[in-house]
Amino acid sequence: MAAVWTDSIKDDIDTIEDFILDTIHSDCEELDEMCRYVIQSGGKRVRPIVCLLTYLALGGQDKQRAISVGSAFEIVHSATLIHDDINDGGEFRRGRRTLHREYTLTKAIVAGDYLLTRGYKAIGNNLSEEAMAIVAKAAAAMSEGEFMQQDLERDVNVTEAEYFKIINGKTAVLINAAAMAGALLVSRDRELLSIIDEYAIKIGLAFQIIDDTLDVVGSDKTGKKVGIDMTEGKPTLPVIYAIEDPKYGKEIAGLFARKDLSDG
Repeated sequence: MAAVWTDSIKDDIDTIEDFILDTIHSDCEELDEMCRYVIQSGGKRVRPIVCLLTYLALGGQDKQRAISVGSAFEIVHSATLIHDDINDGGEFRRGRRTLHREYTLTKAIVAGDYLLTRGYKAIGNNLSEEAMAIVAKAAAAMSEGEFMQQDLERDVNVTEAEYFKIINGKTAVLINAAAMAGALLVSRDRELLSIIDEYAIKIGLAFQIIDDTLDVVGSDKTGKKVGIDMTEGKPTLPVIYAIEDPKYGKEIAGLFARKDLSDG
């Protein structure tokens, strides 16, 4: 059922993968290997899919152009995951060792920076000044979202509003930017763009809420241990609601606040 929304572009998925691998290629053999390790670790390719579907929905004809733009957003996203894993001290992602554990911390930082530059270059090659302004705003919001999340780690008083501000920055804005980029390749209709802007943000928020919920209920497809957000002190919506529970909330809050919980 989950794949239904991509059925109309299933033949384009391989093209997306090929473009990503071509774009991230480096003549430095180990750097190229590290980038491929990250990209080929899996992922839903939500950003290029959203970009392409939006483009096609508005009557776009040049699929390759939309694929190029959307794939670039996936590269940027992959770079942010490298840096997130370093910040979190993560051991695994999608069932594989994180890049800084598989290689070294210093080289992983460089690989993340390299992917960012390759992704932004590919975006810049295809977008208008207006679209690039949206991308730049999203990039700043991602950093702010990560910063805010770190500030609120293990804070038992974190609010639902603060959570939504975090995931808006960390996840929703880049998905939104991918959709808006696809739209701006086709249209300048202000009313239409406003509608796309609103729906894409909601998709991004929903995507992150689902991901955070899977951390609690578990899924073999996520490739991560159940409860990792709780042990790392990340303020997610399930954690916030659990802390508010009249019966178990106090105990859960005590566990969430423990800085040594992730060592167990």
